[in-house]
Amino acid sequence: MVRINIPTVNVSDAWTPTPLRKQRLATRLLRLYLPCLLIVSLVLNIYYFTRPEPLTLGSTKPRPNSTGDKRLYTEVDFAQLTDLVIVPGHGVYQGSGSPLDESNWFLQDQQVGSVGAFMAHIGKAVEIVKEHDSALLLFSGGATRVGAGAQTEAQGYWAAADHMGWITGDVYRRVLTEQFARDSYENVLFSVARFREVTGHYPDRITVVGFDFKRERFIELHRKALNYPKIRFNYIGINPPGNIEHMANGEKVNAYDLFSKDLYGCSRRLKEKREKRNPFKMNHGYRRSCPEIAQFFDYCPKNPVQVYEGALPWLS
Repeated sequence: MVRINIPTVNVSDAWTPTPLRKQRLATRLLRLYLPCLLIVSLVLNIYYFTRPEPLTLGSTKPRPNSTGDKRLYTEVDFAQLTDLVIVPGHGVYQGSGSPLDESNWFLQDQQVGSVGAFMAHIGKAVEIVKEHDSALLLFSGGATRVGAGAQTEAQGYWAAADHMGWITGDVYRRVLTEQFARDSYENVLFSVARFREVTGHYPDRITVVGFDFKRERFIELHRKALNYPKIRFNYIGINPPGNIEHMANGEKVNAYDLFSKDLYGCSRRLKEKREKRNPFKMNHGYRRSCPEIAQFFDYCPKNPVQVYEGALPWLS
């Protein structure tokens, strides 16, 4: 049998920390870890006070207003703005209650279920102007529906963004409206004109935020009609839920095919659509405020797909 000798230690001879030894150990640990804790605390505080505030569609908290009727905002030198961000309007937010609730919107039957996408367009566009100090955001759309009253699509979009607390002081002066457009071509043309009204010049770059299934209409047709350089024209697409293939087919038949044969909307069918979408007989003043392109607003060539060949300021 193999015996294993296990050494034993007399309890009285074992090392035990004395109060003094405990105190010295605690002091060493404090000296070692305190600077680390202070550095971590400093980093966390810096991040907390400087972190970007994300836009969240899940919040319906109204914008903060700590000064009664006065709003805190950063003033802007509009002449220094170079980039145009356009959000084409669709439904009309009626200004009360959560804009995430479809019952607070005036919608056509085919638009039911699309409010989440409308709000995503709005939120994405606001994020862009927050990230780019040289950008101006225009919500574009006129008073197109009798049932919605004289409230324009553009006003409704602005009010929805404001209700969500997204139009904060840093972008308040760079989120405006264009309130006369009656279709997607006018969304682009009139927004370019409105940019000229606000800044005194035309945009160096354009970004449109809308439905992804409408991308080709804006890039291939409306941009082409304006003879705007493709390299300076961007489109961000966000689709609503549902059958996108069905929506894309409707887009092709009811819009893309029509504009592909009539770039400037001069045919009877597109003209009648515009007239129907102006029940309050509103008229823009862009010919007067944009004299450089005054003739462009009335351009209706004999060949309906003939691109305008006159001088355009964004080409110079």
